[in-house]
Amino acid sequence: MICASIGEKDFGKCRQLISSFSFCELRGDLCCLSLKEVEELLEKNRNIIFTYRFSESGKKTALEQTLLAIEKGVWAVDLDLEVPEDYLSTVRKAIANQPGTKLIISWHSDTMPEHENLGKIVGDCRKKGADIVKVAPTANTLEEASRVLRLYFSDEVERDRLIAFAQGEAGRWTRLVCLGLGSPVSYAAAGEATAKGQFSYEEMTAQAEGKPYRISDISQSGLFSRFCEKPSPSKKKKKTVSVCIPCSKSIVQRALLAAAITNGQSVLRNFEPCEDIKAAIAFVRKCGCVVKATRDGSGARGEKMLIVRSAGISKWKSFQTAEAGQSALLLRILLPLCAYASSLRNRTAIASRISVTGTGSLTGRNLASDLQSLKSAGVKCKGSVSARETSVPVTISGASFRKSFSISGADTSQTVTGLLMVLPLLGHDTILTVEEASSIPYIDLTIKVLSAFGIRLGYKREGRTLHFSIEGRQSYSPVDMFLESDWSGASNFIVGGAVASVVSFSVKNHKKFMVRKMDSPSAQADVKILDILSQCGAQINAEPTDRSEFTAVADYRYDTRRQYYQNLSNITVEASTLKAFSFDATDSPDLFPILTTLAVYCNGQSQIRGVHRLQNKESNRAESILIEFSRMGYSLHIDGDELVIDGNGGKAIDIADKIFCSSHNDHRIAMAIIICAMLRNHFNQKSAEIFIDDIECIGKSFPTFVERLQIDGQ
Repeated sequence: MICASIGEKDFGKCRQLISSFSFCELRGDLCCLSLKEVEELLEKNRNIIFTYRFSESGKKTALEQTLLAIEKGVWAVDLDLEVPEDYLSTVRKAIANQPGTKLIISWHSDTMPEHENLGKIVGDCRKKGADIVKVAPTANTLEEASRVLRLYFSDEVERDRLIAFAQGEAGRWTRLVCLGLGSPVSYAAAGEATAKGQFSYEEMTAQAEGKPYRISDISQSGLFSRFCEKPSPSKKKKKTVSVCIPCSKSIVQRALLAAAITNGQSVLRNFEPCEDIKAAIAFVRKCGCVVKATRDGSGARGEKMLIVRSAGISKWKSFQTAEAGQSALLLRILLPLCAYASSLRNRTAIASRISVTGTGSLTGRNLASDLQSLKSAGVKCKGSVSARETSVPVTISGASFRKSFSISGADTSQTVTGLLMVLPLLGHDTILTVEEASSIPYIDLTIKVLSAFGIRLGYKREGRTLHFSIEGRQSYSPVDMFLESDWSGASNFIVGGAVASVVSFSVKNHKKFMVRKMDSPSAQADVKILDILSQCGAQINAEPTDRSEFTAVADYRYDTRRQYYQNLSNITVEASTLKAFSFDATDSPDLFPILTTLAVYCNGQSQIRGVHRLQNKESNRAESILIEFSRMGYSLHIDGDELVIDGNGGKAIDIADKIFCSSHNDHRIAMAIIICAMLRNHFNQKSAEIFIDDIECIGKSFPTFVERLQIDGQ
């Protein structure tokens, strides 16, 4: 139940509000009402939690009004744990004569105790005779906020008699999640907020109401349905189920921009669009390049490919605005590219100025560290400053790139990628040092793509410090490139296949799952999913496809040199059970959501390091993970820089028949929730319908995700 908390000092407003809501908390200590006014309000609505925070000076008034509330038969009265024993005894006696009224004993604090102390506080409240215990300390960090929700997973706690959430902005989300974990009540503001971090009643109900997309069970998935079927002699035994994955948007965006820099025609094969790729294509066309999606000459079902024809970066049109859509990678590559392009114009201040901007979640990205890196390189740039953060639009007004400079790579590797694409074009050699580099595999991926276009980079790594020696006056050469399939997208299917394989083992119809034509080994960071699954006890096999190397297609219309001769593999995963894992995701932050899905289906406690990499994504991804997986009934919390998941072989708290989740407009959160939700009912006695508010955001990276699961929209 959502309880509308009323703390208005105006009696008229209190009367209006108490009549407007079916279930309310009347904060007697905040309203400062007379005994007669309290009586009048309780005559209008007795479905009330009456709360009067105790103080010695107000003891007489507090007791009078609390006893009156009990006499009127309110739903509950709320007393502080620290009230004197004689006060508590008087209230308990009154409740004994009014059995319909419950006693809530609550504890509040401006600090967050350790988990063990929180459990002791719950016990102390029970000893005082509480029918319901309320624990609401203040959280200053996500780690502290996640700590209080762990109370719901204690064997000693009766969840339907516990109200536990964190106050403060950092703990705001716990007010939503506690309802799904069994809390009988959560509070929202009827008017002015009565506590720190409180939602308005309208906000709370909007987020708790049903959502439009119901996630199908795997039995309703054409891809996974065979994993939950019991063996039948009449059916053909097909032990391996398979899927293909689209191209990596990370590679496509790099390759598209490299092709736009090139003077000539490049061919990008195995192409499939998503929203981020479309944004890159739109920019390349704005530069004056011709971009055409087609198929090779082997017929209507030939290989999809993208043809990019460019006159070179020196011929780019004099556009004044560059749009990155919602792609952070595209934005961060465009910043140094546009700086170089603007320096080539160098005619008037207006002609050389370029505004780089984006839409959606990108408008909330803090770009302060990116702009500092650009300024260190010699780029003249300025962002939009608000609320102590720097964001789009970013104005570029030329560049005098330095011959030697250092930047920090702690926040992102994407700015490094943009610089590595530009520096070989300069009229001088460059020494670039990247300190505290993060997501290093993505930098390796950039080097691999640039190498395909004929760019040479001297590269040395010392721990997380990267040293680049870059020869200037280089030129990009046209290529015919095969685009690798996306390991980030594949990780969702591989994890889903591994857990589905466990389901098939339980029904004695064991099956394997295959992801076809993946590049392995790969420079993509998220190929690490294979190592993690091996750590979990899953069996991973990689077998070459029927053509281990791509040779030139019998289509000679495109006079380009063939690059990326692939060793493609079919990756098979199978498991009978899964054990907990430990993984440092600092270089693979995109794996966090789907690794959380994997962890809840493992037996034991899993740790994923690198939480600090999750804040500046499409959502605050650490908070999104905590909210949504807690809503689904799983135990997880943050400890320092680690996300800790208490896996119980997929078993969740079975509280609600319907669970409502949010994607937070984050494509990776949405995909991880869908995979987790599809499998949940096969590991729990009580089934639940799980809904999600938005799956359109998946189009940012994987628009055919639901289609490949072979499920219908619900």
